[in-house]
Amino acid sequence: MTRTRLVRILFLSAIVLTLGVAGLYVWARAVLAGDAVRAAVASQLSAALGQPVAIGGLGVSVFPRVTMDLADVAIGDPVRIRIRRLHVGTPLGALLSRRIEHAGVRLDGAHVELPLPPLGASRPAATDRGGLPVTLVSIDEIAVRDVTIASGGRTVRGEAALRLAGSTIAIERLSFGAAGTRFTVTGEITDLTGPVGRLTLGAGALNVPDLAAFLADFSRGAGAGAGPGAAGAGRMRLAVAIQADRASFGTLGVSGLRGQARVTPDAVVIDPIHFQLFEGACDGALTLTLARVPAFRVSARVAGLDVGAAMAFAGHPGTITGRAAAMLELAGRGTTADRVLDSATGKARFDVTDGTVARLGLVRTVVVATSMRASPREAAPAAPSGEAFSRLGATFAVASGLARTEDLRFESPDVQLSASGAVRLDGRAVDLAGPLQLSDALSRQAGRDLVRYTQQDGRVTVPITVEGPIDDLRVRVGIADMAKRALVNRAGEEIKKSILKGLGRIIK
Repeated sequence: MTRTRLVRILFLSAIVLTLGVAGLYVWARAVLAGDAVRAAVASQLSAALGQPVAIGGLGVSVFPRVTMDLADVAIGDPVRIRIRRLHVGTPLGALLSRRIEHAGVRLDGAHVELPLPPLGASRPAATDRGGLPVTLVSIDEIAVRDVTIASGGRTVRGEAALRLAGSTIAIERLSFGAAGTRFTVTGEITDLTGPVGRLTLGAGALNVPDLAAFLADFSRGAGAGAGPGAAGAGRMRLAVAIQADRASFGTLGVSGLRGQARVTPDAVVIDPIHFQLFEGACDGALTLTLARVPAFRVSARVAGLDVGAAMAFAGHPGTITGRAAAMLELAGRGTTADRVLDSATGKARFDVTDGTVARLGLVRTVVVATSMRASPREAAPAAPSGEAFSRLGATFAVASGLARTEDLRFESPDVQLSASGAVRLDGRAVDLAGPLQLSDALSRQAGRDLVRYTQQDGRVTVPITVEGPIDDLRVRVGIADMAKRALVNRAGEEIKKSILKGLGRIIK
């Protein structure tokens, strides 16, 4: 074959291909374009969604497949969904029958305002289906790019790839981001009227209250079957596996968040939940209600928590150090720390080991108050690093911004304190009182009379109170109560002497 003949064949083929594409375009435009088609598609979408649909423009493209291009699509009254470009591609075979079947949809640019209007088939199409210029039958794939969702002043932006099979939507990729963070979702929705399904949510960083607020708006109108005539429509029920490198609950940040969540229109329940907090491990369950003022309930076990870091976060750096184990059963409500603390109720158990309490000065206060002959270390002011303890533990009942205890125990090589009272949750006030016992070594340094008249179990025992803000605690010895103990002990000695003296006479 000569080169001239080859060029001629290629030229003729190009002409045929061009004419074919041109003919296909003209025919597709006749089928898919025009005001009648635009009205028919809008009518069918409106019937399917149960909301008015307006289409600003309609065009056609034939490469790489026959595609109907919709522009400026508005859904709802008032409009809650705006779509800049919506491309609906369909196989050529289906189009020969004027049907859009097994279509692929690509959405470029959309803005969604939550809560959505009720969605769901609520009325028949205005035109008899047999007389429509084109019929929208089924959609198999949906690709979404550059969509923003606004809710209560919060905006997220993302993209998605979905596959439809009957009433099931497989989420192959759903990615959203806001405020410098991004999360991805995979899974499937088995019932769009709820929605109902199982999802996996992964994130580098996650704001849990914002997510709960976003889901609250979503639940108040995102269900496709919520519209008129959707009697018996399902409620939202989503099972969500959560994995986040970091998460925040207000200003409190945690790491390594893992959990299994159940999402309903009323609440998000994460059970079990695991995360790292101030170098400690936390395991338990968390419930957040989907309300404008969210309520919470937490049940947790904590191990290895850095108390110094926790106190610094609470605004009281350098006050208490050590490592804590804790058990919490708390409930409350609010969107700010003050409201959460004031509303919190429940119980908690804390056990802190090998730590210090700044400016406590238990030993020094007792030494000065009882005029004991103290060593220089014991007579000196409390060290800036704080009074060391081997164990500090208490059970608290929490209510009205206070944590009340009847069994606080402070143990160190020098003293043992048993106390009851209350601590404000914000640390602004401490009011504890109870007996303090000196160690055997310190009791031996006391005068014999002090031991005789204040002793309990052979140790110097004095009543004390611990008061003030947690940053500046004051210890006071109850001199009057100590005097009462001395009188009781002295009376006991006299009674004992009288009994022994009487017995001696009888025996003689």
